[in-house]
This record gives sequence, structure tokens and C-alpha cells, in this order.
Amino acid sequence: MDDAKKKAVIFTVAVTQFTMPFMFSAVGITLPVMGREFGASGLDLSLVESVYIGSVAALLLPLGRLADMHGRQPMFRLGVLLFSIFTMLIGFAHNIETVIGLRMIQGMVGGMGIATNMALLTNSVPAEERGKAMGWAVAAVYVGLSAGPYVGGLVTSHLGWRWLYFLGMIPLGISYYVAHRNLNGRFRASDEKFDYPGSIVIALSVAAIVFGGTSLGAGWFGPVALIAGLAGVALFIYMQNKAEYPLVELTLFNERRDFSDAALVQFINYAGTFGIVFLFSLYMQSVKGFTPHDAGLVLVIQPIVQAVLSPLCGRLADKFSPRILALLGMLACTAGTIMGAMVTSQTTLPYLYTMFVVLGIGFALFSSPNMIILMSSVPPSRYGFASAISGGLRTIGMVFSMVIIAIFLSTIMGKAPVTPQSAAEYLTVMRFSLSSLAVLCGLAVLISIRSVLKKHRVAKNGLCVQSAGNSKEG
Repeated sequence: MDDAKKKAVIFTVAVTQFTMPFMFSAVGITLPVMGREFGASGLDLSLVESVYIGSVAALLLPLGRLADMHGRQPMFRLGVLLFSIFTMLIGFAHNIETVIGLRMIQGMVGGMGIATNMALLTNSVPAEERGKAMGWAVAAVYVGLSAGPYVGGLVTSHLGWRWLYFLGMIPLGISYYVAHRNLNGRFRASDEKFDYPGSIVIALSVAAIVFGGTSLGAGWFGPVALIAGLAGVALFIYMQNKAEYPLVELTLFNERRDFSDAALVQFINYAGTFGIVFLFSLYMQSVKGFTPHDAGLVLVIQPIVQAVLSPLCGRLADKFSPRILALLGMLACTAGTIMGAMVTSQTTLPYLYTMFVVLGIGFALFSSPNMIILMSSVPPSRYGFASAISGGLRTIGMVFSMVIIAIFLSTIMGKAPVTPQSAAEYLTVMRFSLSSLAVLCGLAVLISIRSVLKKHRVAKNGLCVQSAGNSKEG
């Protein structure tokens, strides 16, 4: 692939990596305004978010498999085009039911891009430049998630909530134009058979986990859905072991330990860190008395550090061991999470600044090196599967992080709102939540250390074998 097409792939992947997570995190800030306009209930507003993330996560594995079978480039192009169209249509909705329906479709077609973007990047960029490219792409995800509430608040305050969707279509439209000009692949026939039963089971199971996890405080539905989803995953694994043409080749996890370790650590990274922004948004406004704007200025430190350092860390991963860089990143994420668990009502702003800088450095060091390990540990024919796994683990990890926080909120505060009057109880929630998240991050550190040591032993044994061979020749 020539240099122009390579840059086009990096650009369009980075734009979609930013926009799709952004459309999840930014919409949350618009919900109160939308709810007042439509007279929507709290349940209706929660569905605006949950149906989007649920439909994205539910279809990632089936879409990744279809892309491997029939073509990643046309799947990606179609996903970006449809996501652009349905993003614009939401801005014209005249009732909450239409918004919910369009958000569900938006998530489904968005999964087409998420399931293929990293596969396209891996396939289009030479191995020696892959770290830098993934640095830009991974940074875009975190910036989209973190900047969403701040940008969404500005747009909603000055232009209205509908303009979030109208303006969101602009970068997506540009991304589609670039992809259409440079990604010319067409859908192709395949002799492989598609696992429809497995696809249905995993889609329903993941949707149940997402909806259950985000509804734990809504009575019996949340726990029941969560348990049903976990049971469905167990059934899916059983079915895959028996299927002649499985959706997921479970042998990849057993035979390629680099892949399974990188996938597990990525899940833990998101599970252990995603909820931090949520916790500190409430902390700064309800405990410290910050305005939403001032709180956003503090929270934006982390994505700025990530955005600046991620491409640099990607370049380092092209030259040095990505395993060691990912380990250093997890160590920094763990340190930042521990710093968060030590926060009190008297904590100073410089301490918070330092904490978010440490977290930003950690995410930058971890993300693109770990993605390189994950994508390079599978054969090219399974790049779509690995890309889908990456996106799915990111989504499930985010939900898992919020489930942990929801458990402590419900057990310690019950239905009491987070206000200055309940600051002491909320600080207890923060301490228990962040301590639990720090334990998760510590587990990822241990897995990363094992991976580094294993790679070192393999390299050492290889040198010993080579040395012995040279001695015999001598």
C-alpha cells in the first residue's frame, strides 16, 4: 500500500475511533435537556445510552467474523456511511421512542466500524510503523470518551442537543469520503460457513450483560439480566467447542498465549480505570463545589496527556519491547488509581492534577503497545476477529467498571443523591470503588510481568539453542 493510502487508513480509523466512543460519552450530558423537551422518564433516558452501547457490543463478534469472511474494507466503509446517516437522523427525532430506536440502529452499524478498524490498520501499515499508527488510533478512543461530556456540554448549552448529532456527522462524512476514495475492496464470496446459532447466543448474552450491568439499581431486572448474560456466555463457549464452523476459534486463546494475555489485560485495564472519570466528576461538583465547566477543565488533563504521548509511545513500541512498555503503563495506571483511592475532601488541586497526569501517562504507555501484541499474535486471516475482540473487551470492561461502582453506591448510599450533604458517604463509595479498581489493575500488572518474563525466557532459550548450533558447526 502506498504512503497516501496508508495515511488515509490511519486518518479514517482514527476519526471513527474518536467519534463512536464520543457519541456514547457526549450524549449523557444532553439527556436532561432532551428529557425535558420530550417529557421522557428516567428509564427512557437510560435506554438512550444503554441501547447504544449494548447493540455495539452485542454484534462485534459476528461482524468481525463476517468481515474476515467477506471483506473488511467494504464492511468498514458501509459501517461509517450508515453511522453517519443515523447520527444525523437522531437530530431530527420528535419523540423519545424515535431517539431510542435510532440509537439502537446507530450502535448496530457502528459495530461494523469497530469490528474492522484495527484489522484494517494492522493490515495496511508495515510492522515497523504499526506502533505509531496504533498510538494515534488508540489515543482517539480515550480522547473521544473523555472529551465527550465537556464538548457535549458546550454544544448543548450554546446550540441545543440536536446539534451534537448534526455536528457529529461532519467528521464521519469526511471519514467516509476518505475511506471511499482509498479503500476499494469489495464484498467477496466465502467457502466458510457462518455460525448463526453461536452468533445469536453471544449477541443476546452480551446485550444482557450490558443492560443488566447498567441497570443494577433498577430493581430485579439488572441482576437477573446480568446472571442470564453470564450463563449465556457459558453456553456459547460450550457451543463453540462443539461447532464444526465456530464463530470463535477458542484454540486461539489456548495456543496463542500472547493473544489471550493481551486480551485479558486490555479488559482489566478498562474495567479498572473507566469509572474514574465518573467518580471524579461527581466528586469535584458535589464534594469540592466545582462548576461543571471547572470540573471538565480538570478532567480534560488526562485525555490531553494521552493524546500527546500515545503516538510517541507507539513509536517507542516499534523500537523496544511492547510488553515492557505495556507493563510500565499498567504500573502507572495502578499508581494513579491508588492515588484516587487516597483522595479526601481536603485534597488539593495539584494532587488531582498529578493523579490525572499519571493516569494519562499510564494509558498512553499501555494502549498502543498492548494493541500491537494483541493484533500481531493472530494470523492475518483472523485480524477481524482480533479487532472485534478488542472492541468487545473495551465495552464489557467499561460496563464492568460501572457495575463495581454501582454496587458500592447502592450498598453505601442507597437511593440518596450525591450532594454536599452526603459528601462523607460518597467519599466512602469512592474509596471502596477505587480500591477495588486498583486491585484489578494490580492483577493486570502481575499478568503483564508473567508475559514479560515468559518472553525473556523464550528469547534466552533461543539464544542458547543458536549458540549450541554454532558450537557444533565450529
